[in-house]
Amino acid sequence: MNILITGGAGFIGSALTPALRIAGHKVTTLDNLSVDSRRPRPADLLVRDVRELTARDLDGIDTVVHLAALKSVPASFEVGNFEHNTAVDRHMIDTFVRSTAGRLLMASSCEVYGEQAGSLAESAPYAPRSPYAAGKVATEQLVGVYRSLVEDGRQLGVVRFFNTFGPEEDPDAVVPAFLDAAAEGRPLTVDGDGTQARDLTFIDDAVTMLTRILGAPALLPVVNCGSGTSVSVLDLAHAVMRAAGRGTITHAPARMNEISSFTADQSLFTRTYGHVDRMPLDKALAVSFRTRARSLTALSR
Repeated sequence: MNILITGGAGFIGSALTPALRIAGHKVTTLDNLSVDSRRPRPADLLVRDVRELTARDLDGIDTVVHLAALKSVPASFEVGNFEHNTAVDRHMIDTFVRSTAGRLLMASSCEVYGEQAGSLAESAPYAPRSPYAAGKVATEQLVGVYRSLVEDGRQLGVVRFFNTFGPEEDPDAVVPAFLDAAAEGRPLTVDGDGTQARDLTFIDDAVTMLTRILGAPALLPVVNCGSGTSVSVLDLAHAVMRAAGRGTITHAPARMNEISSFTADQSLFTRTYGHVDRMPLDKALAVSFRTRARSLTALSR
C-alpha cells in the first residue's frame, strides 16, 4: 500500500511508520514539528502543516492515517486548542473527500466517552468532559456526514485510542512523567487521590492493532484501540517504582473534570481482527524505564 501518515513525528506515528515500512508498504510521513520532542524522527519526514495539503497531494495514496493533533486534555481548556484540532481535522476530511485516495483513518480518543461506568464499547453514547473530547466528537460526527457522500469503494474510519504508552512518549503524559521522575529520583506526582483508572496500551501492541486495521479490506466506522483492562493511577505509580527499584509518591490537586475510569471494550476489535498477545504491564514498564533512564543519562552528560 501507499500510505500517508500525518503527525508522523508524534509518538504513535513515529512507531507506526517503521513497522509499516518493514512490512513492505510505501509510507510518507508528514509533521509540522510544532511539538518539541527528543524522540527520533522517521526517515524522510516531510515538514509541512496538514492544512497545506491539497486534494492533489492525496491522489495516488491508498490510505491516509490522520494522527496529527494537539493531544493535551488540560491544555485544551485554553482558547485555541479546540479550534486548532477541529480546523485541522475538518481540512483533512475535506481534502480526502476531494481527492482520489482510497481510505482515511482518523484518530479519535477514549475521551469521547466521558464519565461512564464499566467497559466502554463503541456503541456507548458520547459524553465529552473537555474541549479536547468535544473536538473529537465533532470530528467523528463529521466523518459520519461524509461517509455517506463518498463514492462506493472509498472508506472513512475512526480509531479511538486509549492511553498508549512506551519509551519514546513525551513527558507530558502520566506514564512517562512517572518513569522520568523515578529515573531522576524525584517523587512521582499523583493528581488527586489516584483512584482514577486508565486503560494502558503498550506502543508495540497499539502498532500491531493498527497494522491489522490497515491490513483488512474494509475500515470499521469506529473501533477501540486499548488493552481491555485498566489500572488506577496510584497502582501505576507503585508499578513504576517496582520497575525502577525506587521511588516515592506525592499528591497534587485533582485535574479539572477528571474522568474516574476508562476501560476499553475490545470485543469488536477481537471479532474483526483477531486476538493480540499483549505485553504485560510490568514488563512494558520495565522496558520503558530502562530506555528512558539511558536517554536521560545521555542527555545529562
